[in-house]
Amino acid sequence: MSYQPIRSMLLVPGIRRDFLHKAPGAGADALVLDLEDSVPAAAKSEARAIVANALAQSAGNLTFIRFNHPSAGNLDDDLTVLAPHQNQAIMLSKAGGPQDIVEIDAKLSNFERSVKLRPHSISMVIMIESSVGLRNMFDTLRSTPRIRGAALATAEDGDFMNDIGGQWTPGAEALTYARGKFVCDARAAGVNWVLDGAFINLRDDDALEKESRIARVHGFNGKAAIHPRQVPVINKVFSPTPEELERAQKMIKAFRIAEAAGHGAIRFEGMMVDYANVRRAEQILALASPGHAVGENGSAG
Repeated sequence: MSYQPIRSMLLVPGIRRDFLHKAPGAGADALVLDLEDSVPAAAKSEARAIVANALAQSAGNLTFIRFNHPSAGNLDDDLTVLAPHQNQAIMLSKAGGPQDIVEIDAKLSNFERSVKLRPHSISMVIMIESSVGLRNMFDTLRSTPRIRGAALATAEDGDFMNDIGGQWTPGAEALTYARGKFVCDARAAGVNWVLDGAFINLRDDDALEKESRIARVHGFNGKAAIHPRQVPVINKVFSPTPEELERAQKMIKAFRIAEAAGHGAIRFEGMMVDYANVRRAEQILALASPGHAVGENGSAG
């Protein structure tokens, strides 16, 4: 199975029927229909009905649904929104460890059998919103094959920042270790989607671009958006530049010529490059066009 790269995922409150109609035109690579924090408790039933209708009509596009944590006691109700197709995925909030996955994984398997979907065809992304969640993330990611991504809650004054007692700054110093560990554990677990959290200042596109670049430098391949106006900025940052594409093409061409002559390393633009550099160049080219598949090991190909 292959998976579409996600540069941007747009969060949409499940209760906002008007937003759901407009969201597909925002240009995000994926939508997240939220049943959790953006929906008041008294409105969750109505939100589930709205989301269920949206999923029934979205068989051709991958759509995420952000579930409430199973400890809230709403799991069976949240599961009623699912449609009988595989182009839907679950985003599980506040994942603390493998124990949080057992019940939802089993119930998703039952659902897949009931509608004749292949096992583990409904993907999951876990949200890391606490220190203990980050500490246990690798084990959580490896607990079931259906977990194919993770997102780190990096929002200013959000759950993760409050949990570590840090202070948000434009340079994101408080999150340096967390972002590094998150990416290393996600890559070690072999997941496809490695996503940074939301940026909550809707008026500062320059700051959004800076934070997105910090995330990309750390190794994230996408970021959450909480408003359609953020999507173009995020897509731009997480897409290869024309200069990156040109350099990747030239490197691969030069290396293949040398390889045919029996060389496994060459000097290219003042640097010594080998197969690892070429693999990275191939990844850059693969990500040039939205919709290119990403292999199950998380690499482009």
